[in-house]
Amino acid sequence: MSVTFVSIALAWGLLSGAVTGVAAAATTEQAAPEVTIQVTIKKMEFHVTGYGREGNPTAIVVRNEDGVTHGFYSPLFKDTPVRLEGDGYQVAGKDVPSFRVDPGKTMTLHFTKGSAEAPLTMMSPLMRHVIWCDMHPDVKGELFIIERRGG
Repeated sequence: MSVTFVSIALAWGLLSGAVTGVAAAATTEQAAPEVTIQVTIKKMEFHVTGYGREGNPTAIVVRNEDGVTHGFYSPLFKDTPVRLEGDGYQVAGKDVPSFRVDPGKTMTLHFTKGSAEAPLTMMSPLMRHVIWCDMHPDVKGELFIIERRGG
């Protein structure tokens, strides 16, 4: 009788541990980590490091090291909800929102663009997304997002 009870308790412990492990693994796979793209505005130029992945949460950290307010505008934000954090502020743009950051300030733009359904492959294209300052038309640059479509 005691052997049966221990076996049932042992089996239950192993089963519940395995189920918990599977649930934890599934949660980890679903919640992709946020990738960060750094943009420094200095000497009237965008300096960009990092890249994003389509379908992954992305943060663009924009630091204004110039002595004037700069805008940050991109068609990348069309039909994409953007959450603003930090010292920046949003203004109305033509088709998409535009963001502004004052001298010496930093803002972070959080968003997820596209779908994570297709797998990343060696043939996944690296897409360029133009960025520019809506206040100073000569201040422009590019962001790179790896798309999840084979080519």
